[in-house]
Amino acid sequence: MKNKLPLFLVLVVISNMALAQTDTRMSLNDCIDYAMKNQTKLKAAKLDEEMTNQKNNEVIGIARPQIKANGQFQYLFILPKQRASSDAFDFSSSLSFFKIDTPAYTAYMSQPKKKYSELQFGLPLNLSAGIQASQLLFDAGVFVALKARKSLEELSTLNTKRTEQDIRESVSKAYYSCIIAEKRVSLLDENITLLSSIENQTKKLFEEGFAEKIDADRLTVQRNNLQIEKQKIQNLIELSYQLLKFQMGMPLQNGIQLQDNLTINEVKSGLELDQVVDYNNRVEMNQLRTVKKLNGYDYERYQKGYLPSVAALLSGGYATQTQSLQDLFKYSYFPSGSFAISASMPIYDGNTRRSKMNQAKLSILKNDNDMDALRQAVDLESSNARTQLKNSLISLENQENNIELAKKVYSIAQKKYKEGVGTNIEIIQAETALKDAQTNFFNSLYEAVISKIDFQKSLGLLK
Repeated sequence: MKNKLPLFLVLVVISNMALAQTDTRMSLNDCIDYAMKNQTKLKAAKLDEEMTNQKNNEVIGIARPQIKANGQFQYLFILPKQRASSDAFDFSSSLSFFKIDTPAYTAYMSQPKKKYSELQFGLPLNLSAGIQASQLLFDAGVFVALKARKSLEELSTLNTKRTEQDIRESVSKAYYSCIIAEKRVSLLDENITLLSSIENQTKKLFEEGFAEKIDADRLTVQRNNLQIEKQKIQNLIELSYQLLKFQMGMPLQNGIQLQDNLTINEVKSGLELDQVVDYNNRVEMNQLRTVKKLNGYDYERYQKGYLPSVAALLSGGYATQTQSLQDLFKYSYFPSGSFAISASMPIYDGNTRRSKMNQAKLSILKNDNDMDALRQAVDLESSNARTQLKNSLISLENQENNIELAKKVYSIAQKKYKEGVGTNIEIIQAETALKDAQTNFFNSLYEAVISKIDFQKSLGLLK
């Protein structure tokens, strides 16, 4: 048993090291790149894009030649009969120059004649094989569909880009949420260390009779409160990391470490608050324009629905008829072949085509209305995002100044306490004010970076 315990400890250490080695250091761009390869929503969007391409290939296939082979074996266990006029095979008129006056012939001719005769043709075993080729020469609907292929591909590509933009936004916000939570934990660790130091000093002063026990107890209570707050934030960090991995499409059991930092300078970098909105940068606007094109193709397809459809057909084959199976491959086959051009044109469809044309026209008008609504929404979104970002930057600068003031107040309170002219209540109040100022600063920092992301998204520049 004594020999097994060290081995167990070694295994535990090795397993912990293995788990630690699985943590991957990732920047924001690394997380976004990972999401672009593994996020299930983006995979679904790319599958839809590929499906659209295959549907376009299907349309191309309709316009290409169609070739098919056919074969048939048939056993007629009852040969079909056909009814014909009884005089269909009467050749008496052709033999009228012969004079036949025998009693038998005279008796036959004097008998009443049947009105119909039953005829039976063919053989019971039939085998045929052939090949058929057809080519669509003209069909307005197919030709319009061929013209719409590029717009369909463009729409599916735009759908994928919009999904990528949404993923980039969600991953960025989740990433910065983890960074801010970790900064708050580091902040609490510093405050706990400072309080613990002052607490130990106060306890020593109490033991020497220069301080009261209540002074040390106040510091202990304050430190315990910070420990509880730290535990809550650590739980929040765990949830934030789970959300980040979910947005990335990463298994939740995988470990990652964030290597980027977040500062005021990083928030302010690349900002142009006076930039004018360009609707062409918004994926949604390009989507609506592409949908409008497709509705236009629909209108054209229905408008040309009165035109005829023309196709050419070429077929050929061989067939044989026998009475027994061994004769099927014994006697020669009879060839057959044909060439045909077929055309069809609608004459009256109960105004169905006109109704579809009107629907397509209304869809185009609806697209125009949707684009006007999107312009208004983008203007409002960018205006709100710009205002929110300005306010966040102002608040961020104020909170930074508050931290400097709170640090000075805390430093003065410490000096007064060490010199015996101050109380630990002043230290607790100064420490609380400093912690609140630092917490507010990080909250403002997070709000500022989120506002920056929203502002860039409103301009269509989130890349």
